[in-house]
Amino acid sequence: MADALSWSAARRIALRAQGMGGTRRTTMPQAAASRRALVRTLERTHLLQIDSVSVFARAHHLPVFTRTGIWDPAALDRASRPGRSRLVRETLAHEAAFTTEEVHTLLDFRRRATSERDWDVIREIATTSPHLFPQVREALAEIGPASAAALSRHLGDTERGEGWGWRRTRSQWAVEYLFRSGELDCVGRNSQFERLYTPVPPREEPPVPEAEAVARLTALATRSLGISDPGAIADYFRLRIGQVRPAIDELLARGELTEVEVAHPAGARTMLLHRDAPGPSPLRTTALVSPFDPIVFHRPRLEQLFDVEYRIGIYTPAPQRTTGYYSLLLLLGDVIPARTDLRADRERGVLEVRGVYAEPLPHLPARQRPGTDRVVAALAEELDRAARWQGLEAVEVRTGEGTGELSRPLAAVIAAS
Repeated sequence: MADALSWSAARRIALRAQGMGGTRRTTMPQAAASRRALVRTLERTHLLQIDSVSVFARAHHLPVFTRTGIWDPAALDRASRPGRSRLVRETLAHEAAFTTEEVHTLLDFRRRATSERDWDVIREIATTSPHLFPQVREALAEIGPASAAALSRHLGDTERGEGWGWRRTRSQWAVEYLFRSGELDCVGRNSQFERLYTPVPPREEPPVPEAEAVARLTALATRSLGISDPGAIADYFRLRIGQVRPAIDELLARGELTEVEVAHPAGARTMLLHRDAPGPSPLRTTALVSPFDPIVFHRPRLEQLFDVEYRIGIYTPAPQRTTGYYSLLLLLGDVIPARTDLRADRERGVLEVRGVYAEPLPHLPARQRPGTDRVVAALAEELDRAARWQGLEAVEVRTGEGTGELSRPLAAVIAAS
C-alpha cells in the first residue's frame, strides 16, 4: 500500500525541492554573491527558461530572484560566456533555456535528431546552395561572435521570404539549423536579445547514448521536482512520457522513487516521491514566481498541487485577458493566493502594478487560505523588493475596472507605507 501525504505536505516538498524557503536578499550583493545565488538556483533547477518579454524582468532572471532575492543578472551574462568560469549553455531544453553543462551534454541526442530532421527550407538550401553551411561556419570563425542578422549582412544575404511569421534570409535559416543541430554555440545575447554564435570545436568524447541520456535527465527531473508524476517529469526537459517511463520504472525498482497517495478534496492522487526529497516543513516565504519558472512548468501539476489554473496573458488576445498581460504568481508560504500584472516604467523609475487578482483556489480549505489583509501586506513588501531589484524608486497601483479585487486594498497599503 502506498504511503500517504497531506496536500500541504506535498506542496511544501515540491517547493523545497526547488530551492524555496531560504533567506532572500533585500539589497544588491557583490558580483561573487550574485554568482553564488545563480549556482544555488541551478543546483536545484538545472536550467533557466529563456523568454524575450521584458515588461518587468526577463523570465530567465526571475527564478534566481524568486529563490534568493535581489541579485545582479549580469552574473548570468558572465556565466554564459566561454571560458573557465562558464556555468551555463544555451540549448533547447524546456523550450530555449540556459542549462548546466551536464544537461547540455545529455541533450546532445536531441541536437543529433535535429540534424537528421527533414526541414523543407534546409533541404532546399542544401540542394541549391550546399556551400552556404561551410560559408556560415567560416564567416563566424572570421568575424567572431555574431548574430544571425549580422552574419547575413556580412554575407550580403538580404533576401527574406514572403508572407508573415519567420521571414528569415537563407543564411539566417542556416544559422538556426546549425545551432539547433549543435554545430554552433550561443555565447551570449546582444542588446536586441539576439543570440551571438560561434562555431563549436570538433567533439573529442563520444556522445552519451540516447537511452542513458534520457535516464539521467529523468533522474535529474525527479530530484528537482521532489514530488511529481510522469507528465511533469517528462515535461521538465520536454521529453515524451513514453521516453521517460522505462527510467521511472527503474527508479521505482531501485527505491529512488516511491508511490505516495496525496490527499486532495477531490480524491487522493498517486504521485512519485523522490528518496532524497526534502521534508515538508512549513515555509515562511513570500515571492513572485514567473510563469516560466520550473515550479509552474507543468500546468496540470500546478493545478493538482496548488489549486491554480494558469494561462499567461501574453499569448491571449487582449479582449480575452482576465488577469493581465504578464501576471506573476504570488507565493505565500505554500499557497498561491494571488497573481499580479507588473510593468517596469524605467523612464519614470516606477514599478506599475496594473492588476492584482485573487486566485479562486476552489478546493483549498478555508482554514488554509490567507486573508486579504495578509495577502496584500505580503505582496506590498515583495513589490518593494522587486522594485529595488530593478532599480525603480516607487510602486504605483492601478485601480478600477479590470484591475482585480485586490488592487484597491494593495493601493491603500502602499499609500500608507
